[in-house]
Amino acid sequence: MKRYGYWICAALAVLLVFTAMAFSSCGDAETTGPRDATESSGEDALSGDFSFLVCGDPHGRTDLLEEIVAQAGEGEFLVVVGDITTGKGLQEMQGMKDYLDGTGIEYYTVPGDNDMPGGDSSTYEAVFGPDHYAVDSRGAHLVFLNDAVQGVGCSDEELAWLQEDLAAVEEGRLILAFAHVPPGAPVDMGKSGFVEEETESNRTMLDMLGEAGAPVIYCGHLHAYMLYSSGPPRVVVTGGAGGNPHLSEQSGGYHHFLRVTVTGGEVSEEIIRL
Repeated sequence: MKRYGYWICAALAVLLVFTAMAFSSCGDAETTGPRDATESSGEDALSGDFSFLVCGDPHGRTDLLEEIVAQAGEGEFLVVVGDITTGKGLQEMQGMKDYLDGTGIEYYTVPGDNDMPGGDSSTYEAVFGPDHYAVDSRGAHLVFLNDAVQGVGCSDEELAWLQEDLAAVEEGRLILAFAHVPPGAPVDMGKSGFVEEETESNRTMLDMLGEAGAPVIYCGHLHAYMLYSSGPPRVVVTGGAGGNPHLSEQSGGYHHFLRVTVTGGEVSEEIIRL
């Protein structure tokens, strides 16, 4: 009996080891939210077919975000192009992240001017992570930029990073860009409008993307849907996820989000009203 007891104990020990290894592997699952600027999803196929959702300027509202996430198809991710909050500080910022985490959807964000009162991105970065970064996913190179610091736009440091990042993109890989402030937007928004320094640096950013072959950049800031540059890259504004519209309904001032579809390297958008 002692001999049988020994073998039973040994078998149980082996079982416990394999159980611990299984639980350990579960901890390596990918989490949602922005990733480090150098991180990749590990997918090697170029120009794959996929779709995703883009919205901007929820301004602390989750009711419209709930409607957007509910319409996400299998495998689709969400990009929020800034003004996630109204600028009330850490608690509001953390609440929005907790909400997005709770939806279970894969998502990415960029900061808007409301998310950086006085141009300070520290609260945004403490909650959401880097204010600019890039990710290789679904066979595409996704570039997320902070161009919303009033009086600065894209900083010199960020432009230098962007130049280096784009130079390293594998030939033939689709580049898609996301930022908050649409470069050279033609609409004057008073105290929230555009100043010379923003326009200059953001147009430099746009030129870099164009030279790298990016077909489109998705932005917010204007609470409306607007396509005002045929590019390349095309500049598409989708700021309709919560803030009061800046334009008339006839001019695109309504709540909405976009479903972006990539097929054979071609990029198109569907406007979905809320």
